[in-house]
Amino acid sequence: MRLTILGSGTCVPYARRGPSGYAVELPGAKIVLDCGSGTTKRLAEAGINYLGVDYLFLSHLHPDHTGDLAAFLFATKYAYGSPWGDRREKPLYLRGGPGFPGFLEALRGVYGDWISPGTLDSGELTEGVYEFEGFALTAVKTPHIDSSLAYRIDHAGKSLVYSGDTEYSEPLIELAQGADVLVVECALPLDSMKRKGHMTLGDVVDTINRSGAKRAVITHLYPACDREDVVGRIKKGTDAEVIGAEDLLAIDV
Repeated sequence: MRLTILGSGTCVPYARRGPSGYAVELPGAKIVLDCGSGTTKRLAEAGINYLGVDYLFLSHLHPDHTGDLAAFLFATKYAYGSPWGDRREKPLYLRGGPGFPGFLEALRGVYGDWISPGTLDSGELTEGVYEFEGFALTAVKTPHIDSSLAYRIDHAGKSLVYSGDTEYSEPLIELAQGADVLVVECALPLDSMKRKGHMTLGDVVDTINRSGAKRAVITHLYPACDREDVVGRIKKGTDAEVIGAEDLLAIDV
């Protein structure tokens, strides 16, 4: 299993970091988690053919996690007529949490058939375990907005958990038990800045320690998180390996 960070940032424009996007490559499947602005281009920069993506799972429906969805679908459809002969040969399995079908229908109200490739298989996910060819996906509800889900991917004895945006959450800690890699948000650089819907560095340290995750990738970083060296401070609070997410960083799980 190989993780590539396509976007380690937030809604705030930041030259160092694009909005949320993550690619997970398995021997038999390519998965994208979230599709913030620029994700399609980042796939190309990472050497991953967007037409080969099998699954696209959205953690929630905020613009910094879905901003490139229309662009991705538009490119997918019109690759059929490209002069280079590129085309999608297999279905694109697209899923989001509660409310996603209505969200996608609203996008189609703006863009119509331009974002309706014939290979698209779209729908809604709820909490539960989903079995796919070669991997299992577990989804749990997290406290951010109504559509928010965290995901765990299990493949060949290895596991990766993606928190999406969330505040401190017992379901996330349970989901991440013993995970090989926990990709976890830390939007708030100081514990004194605690607010609903996001985690502070203290919350992240506690989540890592209580879950027993082997490695933690700290992401969804605002510019202030870099100024305050959030990643370095998290490292001091846990014995787990802590990695600061960077756009186009690749990690073998």
